[in-house]
Amino acid sequence: MIIPKIIKREYKSGFKAEVILKPHFYQRFFGIIIDFGSSDPQKVAGSAHFLEHKLFAKKDGDISHKFEEIGADANAFTSFNETMFYCSGIDHTPKMIDLLFELVGQPYFTKQNIAKEAPIITQELAMYKNDPIWGLNNAIMTEMFGHSNLGVEVVGTEKSIASVNKSNLTDAYSKNYVPAKMQFIACGDFSDNQVKTILRQVGKLQEKYFQAAKAELDQKEAPVGEMKDIVLPVKGNSRAFGIGIRFENFKKVLSSFDLTQILLEIMLESKLSVMGTWFEEMRDKQILTNPLQISVNYTRQGDFTTIFGVSQQADKAIQEIKRELTKPVAKNSEEYHFLKKNFALQKEEWLARTVRTMNDLSSLAIEMIEENLDHENLDLNLRKLQVMGFDEFNQLCKQLMKDSTICSAYLDPDRE
Repeated sequence: MIIPKIIKREYKSGFKAEVILKPHFYQRFFGIIIDFGSSDPQKVAGSAHFLEHKLFAKKDGDISHKFEEIGADANAFTSFNETMFYCSGIDHTPKMIDLLFELVGQPYFTKQNIAKEAPIITQELAMYKNDPIWGLNNAIMTEMFGHSNLGVEVVGTEKSIASVNKSNLTDAYSKNYVPAKMQFIACGDFSDNQVKTILRQVGKLQEKYFQAAKAELDQKEAPVGEMKDIVLPVKGNSRAFGIGIRFENFKKVLSSFDLTQILLEIMLESKLSVMGTWFEEMRDKQILTNPLQISVNYTRQGDFTTIFGVSQQADKAIQEIKRELTKPVAKNSEEYHFLKKNFALQKEEWLARTVRTMNDLSSLAIEMIEENLDHENLDLNLRKLQVMGFDEFNQLCKQLMKDSTICSAYLDPDRE
């Protein structure tokens, strides 16, 4: 697989920029990522997400309209350890970059517009709460990480959203939207001269909008919840369940968070997917009928997996999954050979997925800038995955599971 050519620049302020060259693409993508997300230290939970919303508000209205006037789209997202603002379009490259820096670098917080935004975000939270899986996820995250920012929904709580004001929002912005915690990315078909022009423009804009200040070193917290198995009463007939697996530390096993994440996803899919013998057994016992939703995450505050499903026998489904994930696999057994064959197939799927990402500008740009933020190397990790044998993979997964702890939750309509 060929990684596209990338030109990088770091300015005196600590602000970083890179341009990914993708010949023959008409679309152009630009983004700014901030090394600050929902689970990072902040006085009011949900401030990172509130900032994402509120930075679109300017004195003369929503800046999104200015992007639309030049035929460009703009958007943003907040995750556990990052916030990203981005735009894409075909023409008006200099204007898009100007607007992107204005979006991120020119806050306009007032008592009135903050008060107007709070009910909108509260409504967003209410929408999430209507989904039974949200309640399970919230309960599991709390069991794994307590009432820390990682254990709380990205948008915050009703109480925290209501307590956001101009003062604490400005404080969160000034502490985290500093050059040393920010990176710019451009992706598209650019000539050498265009690359130089973009990097020169970025250099001027980052000086204009962001004061050169040292990023405050946040103390690394490792919040710990009670890791209990709980039952949640629910209205209706939902029989959803969830499992949380908290890992001691990805880097105790591998030097790369990203590669560890990939290996765990392959292992979990191999053991629990509808293609395996275990799922066939669960189907025969009428414990499971639909595929499980599996997600592996790493953050500064903790590494974890969540697994969700639906079952009329949720308590039994949870016990069967725990048993499957913790039992040893005998070498040369039927299961061993299935997992070995599936590992080879899953590796090919990961490579194919990466190739598809390379052909989507926005996905590629976001993937590459996130890799930079986490000090990961996509090309190196994929090459390591390509040459990794099943026995090494199996041993690494055993080590990861050995130091893990598991909690669970399920919905029970009979306890309403």
